[in-house]
Amino acid sequence: MDTITDATTPRMLDLPPLYCPIDAALHPEHDSIDRDARTWLDRYRLYTSDIDRAWVIARKYAEAMARIYPDGITDRVGLTARWLHWIYYVDDVRMETAVTPDKLASAIGLTSHLLRVMESPTTEPAADQTGPVAALQSLMHSVQAVATQTQLSRFVDAHRKWFHAILWGMADPALSSLDEFVHQRMLNAGGAASMCWSEITNGEEIPNAELHSPAMRALQESSFLMMALDNDLLSYNRELLIDKTHLNVVMLLARLNDCPPEQAVHQAVALRDRLTTLFLKLREQEHPKLSAPARAYVADLAHAIRSNLDWGSHSPRYTAVTSRTQLPPPNPTPIPLTLTDHPSDPSTEPLPCPTIAWWWQQLHT
Repeated sequence: MDTITDATTPRMLDLPPLYCPIDAALHPEHDSIDRDARTWLDRYRLYTSDIDRAWVIARKYAEAMARIYPDGITDRVGLTARWLHWIYYVDDVRMETAVTPDKLASAIGLTSHLLRVMESPTTEPAADQTGPVAALQSLMHSVQAVATQTQLSRFVDAHRKWFHAILWGMADPALSSLDEFVHQRMLNAGGAASMCWSEITNGEEIPNAELHSPAMRALQESSFLMMALDNDLLSYNRELLIDKTHLNVVMLLARLNDCPPEQAVHQAVALRDRLTTLFLKLREQEHPKLSAPARAYVADLAHAIRSNLDWGSHSPRYTAVTSRTQLPPPNPTPIPLTLTDHPSDPSTEPLPCPTIAWWWQQLHT
């Protein structure tokens, strides 16, 4: 652990090894995808200043999506990179964490407007229009040109669930248990919205019965929660220094179990390792019976798990503790990360959380 230099300096945590026997991948056209995303970012001015723009570019959002969809159709993966720039602008700039009733009402109005844009036939905005609504209109015009009606419906539904969870969090609920926390965290990290792109980038529609089967839902939701917990682990030190109001799984476990963060971080890793074990076992069990589009989707879920760690441990979104009123550091130190083939907790028993215990029931004994 880092040495405390004075009584007020927070204690920084080192991450234990994380169980992730999933190979890294990257789309071969990732450079062109990144260039396109930057051009689009500037077209719609999805930043608040030149300094903010520098931060957005430094965070390498296009790389994150190129790692999730390494086998996707290039121009469609390009749409996912545009989308990530857009959604982070909405999340970081237009949504608040600590809010008044007026700000919450404003956020509800904004998300309702954005959802209506998503579900309406859209044309390209005028040349002089900028900002998040115009950017979304441009994005949806492109998405509607390549996606099926079923894919579009799933796209909107995934965002509706995410916006609901964001608004739930903005209302500052008192989360008194691990079960309440994992339920909200699984939803508000945006996993469903990120992964609804899979069948669009692959160009094939997943049969409804497959996508919504209990086993497939367990695969999806366990990966979404696992990635959310990994985000908490990667961002813990930064949040400790900058955003002390944000509830993090390490902070929650320290409070619930009355233990120091150094112990709670190992408990958090054990939770995410058990989720990884569940995901891998379910993937192996379900793979032989899945259609080709569903197999591609499950492959992308695995890519997302690994992308989240590779990109997150290097992106200034998690690594930099510099204020965003200053330019980002040119070469921020990556978060030290060790991946292992051995879970810290290999149990296949359900986590003590009633809302998700049914995931483990999908495993055939």
